[in-house]
Amino acid sequence: MLPSSSSQLDDTRQYTCVCQKNFGKPHVVSTATWYRHLQQAETDDEKERIRAGRIIHDSSVTTRTSQPPSVRRADLLRALARRAQDDDSSKKKVGCRKRAKVFKSEPPDSEAQGLNSDYEIEFERRQPPNINIEALAEIAILPKIKETFACILALKNASLEDPVARMDDEALERLRNPSHAPLEIDNLGIHHSISMYLALEHASQDAYNRIHRSTMRNFAGAAAVADVQSFYNVEKLISTYTGVEPIEHDMCSESCIAFTGPYSTLDQCPMCGTSHWNQARLQASHGHTRVAAQKFVTIPLGPQLQAMYRHPDSACDMRYLHEQTQKILAQLRETQTIPVIDDIAMGQDYLGVVLDGHIKPNDIVLMVSLDGAQLYESKQSDCWVYIWIILNLSLDKRYRKIQVRPGGFIPGPNKPKNIDSFLFVGMHHLAAIQNEGLTIWDASRDITFISDIHLLFTTADGPGLVYWDGMVGHSGRNGCRMYCGVLGRRKTRGMRYYPALLKPLDRCTHGSDHASIDVTQIPLGGSDDYAANLRRLVAAPNQRQLDLRKTETGLTKPPLILGLNPSRCLGVPFCMTTDVMHLVGNISDLLLALWRGTLDCGVTDDLETWDWAILQDDETWVAHGKAVEMAGPYLPGYKTWEFQLYTFGLAPALLYGTLPDKYWVNYCQLVHAFRLMCQHRITAEDLQTAHALFCTWERDFETYYYQRREDRIHFINHIISETIRKGPPICYTQWTMERTIGNLGQELRQPSRPYANILREGVCRCQVNSLLSMMPELDEPPVGLPEGAIDLGEGFALLRKRDKNSQNAAGAHAHAITTFLGDRPLPHIKRWARLRLPNGQIARSAWRETLRPIEQTRMSRNVKLKLSGQVRFAEVLYFTRLTVEDQDQNDWHFINVAVVQLYSPPDHALLERSFQTVVSCAQLDEIMVVDVKSILSVIALVPHTPTLPDGTTEDRFFMLEKPGLDISKLTIPLEEEDDDLEVEADVE
Repeated sequence: MLPSSSSQLDDTRQYTCVCQKNFGKPHVVSTATWYRHLQQAETDDEKERIRAGRIIHDSSVTTRTSQPPSVRRADLLRALARRAQDDDSSKKKVGCRKRAKVFKSEPPDSEAQGLNSDYEIEFERRQPPNINIEALAEIAILPKIKETFACILALKNASLEDPVARMDDEALERLRNPSHAPLEIDNLGIHHSISMYLALEHASQDAYNRIHRSTMRNFAGAAAVADVQSFYNVEKLISTYTGVEPIEHDMCSESCIAFTGPYSTLDQCPMCGTSHWNQARLQASHGHTRVAAQKFVTIPLGPQLQAMYRHPDSACDMRYLHEQTQKILAQLRETQTIPVIDDIAMGQDYLGVVLDGHIKPNDIVLMVSLDGAQLYESKQSDCWVYIWIILNLSLDKRYRKIQVRPGGFIPGPNKPKNIDSFLFVGMHHLAAIQNEGLTIWDASRDITFISDIHLLFTTADGPGLVYWDGMVGHSGRNGCRMYCGVLGRRKTRGMRYYPALLKPLDRCTHGSDHASIDVTQIPLGGSDDYAANLRRLVAAPNQRQLDLRKTETGLTKPPLILGLNPSRCLGVPFCMTTDVMHLVGNISDLLLALWRGTLDCGVTDDLETWDWAILQDDETWVAHGKAVEMAGPYLPGYKTWEFQLYTFGLAPALLYGTLPDKYWVNYCQLVHAFRLMCQHRITAEDLQTAHALFCTWERDFETYYYQRREDRIHFINHIISETIRKGPPICYTQWTMERTIGNLGQELRQPSRPYANILREGVCRCQVNSLLSMMPELDEPPVGLPEGAIDLGEGFALLRKRDKNSQNAAGAHAHAITTFLGDRPLPHIKRWARLRLPNGQIARSAWRETLRPIEQTRMSRNVKLKLSGQVRFAEVLYFTRLTVEDQDQNDWHFINVAVVQLYSPPDHALLERSFQTVVSCAQLDEIMVVDVKSILSVIALVPHTPTLPDGTTEDRFFMLEKPGLDISKLTIPLEEEDDDLEVEADVE
């Protein structure tokens, strides 16, 4: 039965429908029509697409005609949690949480609304939990909870003059009254010293000293040579210029705690009993000299942010986020939609804060990321690092090494037992400049303003996120990192909870016997119960009750972030993010364990019934590994992406025909959804498709593998909603942190002192980055094209090798060139080996790549291109420049082309069956000439011999694209590699 006029849903409301009756194209219909189309959908997949389409297309904005002002607007994805699937559910009221609202400046006239109507946007963010910190602190009973609140309250009232800030009068003066002039270094000797220091970034201190001595000896008496500085002095100068000085605090030598906040006056660690002080120094001075046994370093952020505005170019870079935001808001006013999500500025959480007036044009928006690292593989060298990412910068600058700022280091040798005590110093500095405001002089406009500093997102892997959010982690009963409230299940007498949605049919232990949960009705992240649950946890009267309440609430402690200004922070749980990088790794491990049959099998289960464990046989596993190895030469040099390439690239094709069909189809659904969500640019249609695929995959995964058996309780749907709230997942994944840890680790040269070295490197990194923000001319100029290359414009460039002498094309190549040129005469040609694409990839050619043995090749000659409006694949034989005469102007010019051998269009049946994950083509004999600017990207085409759905078995190639190509472009430019080592007389 369709919703009646008495339904609580507003009769005037309209939904966007994407049913097959309209060929899947979005079209606006009435509520009743939308429900009718939903009921008439022929398949579950179509129903999921209709539901997702309604949510995604209707989520950004509504007009006053869609719902009376007196009724709160439905939340963007609350409809997903409560939407009507059956007749009775259609009578439920849809959501109550605030979301974006768009109003016309005047009441709408029924028929007079046009596409160009000007809308005033009122974007109300999700309301953060109303938490009274002082009231919570008063009801705390247990000592550990009280200690946490001592830190939180200290953050709430933080000042730069607090003892923990450890800023002297000079540093305070610089921070509160920054210089009103660009940094200029007129002394040639000092300028040379700093340039030399920067050029020797990866060299040793001894290398600098040798060059310094050589300069002083060979240029004695030259102007300014006496001012060339020693290594020590040049580092002091950089520190003085930037004002970036490390803050040191004491810590337990066993890494248990930092002696900060409530622990600052202790003489020994309250956890392990180790002395606060260096015992040798203490005893030698008869107890008079107290030197900490170990220290850790925090790098204050304020001076670094001020440095970002000391040069006109850097200051202009910092206006990107505001300018992008204004474009998005203008688009919302005009079109009421955000068709493509490609940055956090499109996220509703960010836009809501902007339109609430909390983020203003001159404010700075940050993201913080925390992770642990082992500095050396062969020895114990644990270290924890957190970094700041400045979201004001554009995507092509934000994640680069020069802009990522290490915030602090927690040295080993052990894992910290109270990480809040270490994070407290950096968070106190942030809270202090939030409370006071940060004074900034903008060199591009020659103005001074007070900037509010906003912490938008906190990121970490699963284990690390608990330090930010104070939650139990993924193995807890209420363990969702987005705090959606969905409870996990455990085995009888088991201690670990798993996020199984379906209730076991055979038996289930107490606490795991709640009803099955429909995957399409998983609540949004950010449960409304957070504040009440936190209060319940804090009020625990004893340790036993605390442990019980941890299990019930999914919380372990009040998070440190509660102490930040609530108008300068999204707050827990909304500031928490998904992390697709680690999620990809975890899912890969799980799937391989299932297919290999290595996952723990309960005593009441039987491994022989695992019909999906097709790789448990050693012979099959070795053969599969051989297939992966043989695919290697056909993959371009993607390097660090290779494990992800296996799971979300190679495996769907290699397991086709090996993994039973229903498991393979289920796997392909997951792969396609992840490929969509790992893009940098995500369209509304992509979100809709990924949502439907994730829901179907989750439901079928539990049905096929778990089979609702308690002994198989061992799950992704927040990715879609969080993308709409926060922007593309790839913008806040852990790739940036992983790279930062990697390049800091590369600087370590003294294995005997790894912690001291990484602390020093982190401080130097921040000082140098700040200096380069103040004087960009000190940085290395952008790497230009190599010698002999030709810039073709729009990001394309021809790269050598190249034929020395011109030659005539012959055979099929000559025919293809003649066909391309039409009635123009066939010119002489010189072959070129490589082409640089706008995305940073290097497309190579068969002309040069085939000179090497296949086992020494990383094939990069297969490309995706646009041909007559269609996407096709081809092998590049070579590139060349065709000399042609312009008949109208009697002038000669070049046409830059690629001579290619085409592949067939993909097998449609296999493409559809695999949800577009197995793109299988055959290589044709057809030779064509195409404009180089029709080439879109370098791809892999890997040989395989499938049995197609029509029963045909033949040699073919399956296509694979590089995952995360956009984000790799955002971090560092791809390194150019020499394509061959041979020296030949006829090429140059």
